[in-house]
Amino acid sequence: MIGAFVIYRKSKTKSIKNRVVQINQRPIDLSVFDSPDLPGSGNCMDRELIFMLQQLEARTGYPIFEWINSGARSPSHNKKVGGVSSSSHKIPTCKAVDIKAQSTFIRNHLVSVARDVGFKRIGVGRTFVHLDTDDMKSQYVAWGYPSGTPAEVNPFV
Repeated sequence: MIGAFVIYRKSKTKSIKNRVVQINQRPIDLSVFDSPDLPGSGNCMDRELIFMLQQLEARTGYPIFEWINSGARSPSHNKKVGGVSSSSHKIPTCKAVDIKAQSTFIRNHLVSVARDVGFKRIGVGRTFVHLDTDDMKSQYVAWGYPSGTPAEVNPFV
């Protein structure tokens, strides 16, 4: 009985060797979340965030994990890209992603469905959508870029 449980637990946990985590029966390659200057850093990504991204992908039909612009960020990479010092992307928080949006329609659709999936913090850029699960920050908020500008589309109003 204990042996069966150990085998079951090992099948549900991440493989460090392959850097793949299986959530909801679909393997996700965590390297898509790596900070460019720190290979392997995508391993820190919040599992709730990954699960919600899987739901977003299923509901939109978009290849969300192929459209990741930014996931985990080292402090130096965060500074290089102009991220705020309290960024939810930063290691070890790892609770934020930026997703490419090739058109206004796709961007607006991502924002709307992300809200429906349960995201409560959404940044809306011209060519990307920021999503995070950082519950230590204000909830049910949307913002635009550059920081401080209103979101072009706000799913919470």
